[in-house]
Amino acid sequence: MQDQFEIGEGFTMTIKLVATDMDGTFLTDDKHFDKERFGRVYDYMIQNKIQFVSASGNQYRQLRNFFKDFPQTLFVAENGALVGSHDKIFRTDVFDDELTQKTIKILNSLPDIQTVFSGQKSAYVLDTATPEFFKMSNFYFPEIKSVTDLATINDKVLKFSLSCPPTETEAYMDKLANLIGPEVSIVTSGHGDIDVIRADVNKATGLKYLSELLNIKPEEMCAFGDGGNDLEMLRYVGHGVAMKNASEIVHQTAKYETVDNNQQGVIQHLEEMFEL
Repeated sequence: MQDQFEIGEGFTMTIKLVATDMDGTFLTDDKHFDKERFGRVYDYMIQNKIQFVSASGNQYRQLRNFFKDFPQTLFVAENGALVGSHDKIFRTDVFDDELTQKTIKILNSLPDIQTVFSGQKSAYVLDTATPEFFKMSNFYFPEIKSVTDLATINDKVLKFSLSCPPTETEAYMDKLANLIGPEVSIVTSGHGDIDVIRADVNKATGLKYLSELLNIKPEEMCAFGDGGNDLEMLRYVGHGVAMKNASEIVHQTAKYETVDNNQQGVIQHLEEMFEL
């Protein structure tokens, strides 16, 4: 039987699925989480048939590594472009070839942009990328290759991940939206990081797929986030939670708030919600 909890006077909600963003949300700034503390929450969710989902812009392989000790975790990876479990990829939403080549041509024309081509088989960066960018990309995309030309890669694109000067993030988002057009959505988690994804793909579309697969209604879902790529997910679920450190638009979107990521706000909110 799923957990019910009070969210207002005389009203209870049943939670059957919990989804969380990773960077700035589930993970501390040094990219860790309290495994022992989360393990108690995870065991409770398993016992009560509450599905746990890692919903992130990060690569599927990286997310599986984070939750290798929690085998029933599901994944909405690459900002919704890939949905799967530890053992199986359920679905992917890729760019068509024309959009891929158009996007690569535009990205190559912008000198202050460094790009990760995130594909179904692997991620790819140009061999002209700075060592710092390659090292950072390798953390988020453990399966990554260096190539001489993004346009010749024999793989399907799930998304493009970009790095730009942090103070120019908004300007580059507007520029990319104008140059590439309505076929893509331009989202950011802040700090000069931008994702280019298909316009019809986001974390909420990944949760919608799981809603149909698992027969769980959106109002029976809880989600946590801190950045612009979490907005659709927070709007989609019945119990959306902003981190204390979230951007202002996230606070305006989510109905609830928890403490910041460095205080393990996701785990604390779940402990309170489930009375653990």
